[in-house]
Amino acid sequence: MRRYFADTFAQIVFSTIVGAFVEIFVAGLSLGQSASVRLAAIPVILFVGRPYGLYRDWLFRLTAGNSSQLKATAVDTFANVTFQIPIYCALLAINGATASQIVSAASSILVISALSGRPYGLFLVWCRKLFRVEAQGESRPVEPDRILH
Repeated sequence: MRRYFADTFAQIVFSTIVGAFVEIFVAGLSLGQSASVRLAAIPVILFVGRPYGLYRDWLFRLTAGNSSQLKATAVDTFANVTFQIPIYCALLAINGATASQIVSAASSILVISALSGRPYGLFLVWCRKLFRVEAQGESRPVEPDRILH
């Protein structure tokens, strides 16, 4: 149960900050539209937060054997982009974004997802430590303590 809470907490906090920034400053959604999307995202994240963590862990296990920073960055980036974009587009559509706003936001979030994949992976590992759970599939050399200290 702690894994669920750690993964879900990490995704709510991280996606709220990054998503609101992109929606308001890049895609041109109003503050109200962004708040609506962010609020609508919470129930979705409650459902997909842990599956994302499982998906990310599975990708790390698939690529086991090399524990370099480059591999960790590639896996986190791939996981973030391939898991988040379809869900994000659906949330935008459900909350009244126009087709051009969805394309603009999705294009921007694609870049943002690629750039934030590894920072999110590190944040997820940190949240798992905060909730006293071990990351599954990611090797020790890429944990935040070793990078940040």
